[in-house]
Amino acid sequence: MPTGTPQRVPPPGGAVLGALVVGVALALALTVVAGPVAGGLVLGADLAVAAVLRLVLPVRVAGALAVRSRAVDTTVLLVLAATCLALTWSLPPS
Repeated sequence: MPTGTPQRVPPPGGAVLGALVVGVALALALTVVAGPVAGGLVLGADLAVAAVLRLVLPVRVAGALAVRSRAVDTTVLLVLAATCLALTWSLPPS
């Protein structure tokens, strides 16, 4: 490789999405082990974190979180998080 050529650094968008997928997997595992309330809370929190990350990260770093405009993506993720948390809190204790 020539010495004056700049190196391309891959964007960290995959790491952001990977961390969120780990959160979803954790929510599913918690649902099996501890019940739907614990899993639902973790899933709602994961969606809220995704909304905040989409709001503050640039498109290059957000990766697959950036589907539409920043406002639409953030609003959809926040509505999903609030709905998930509301449905979780409506469940009877296990």
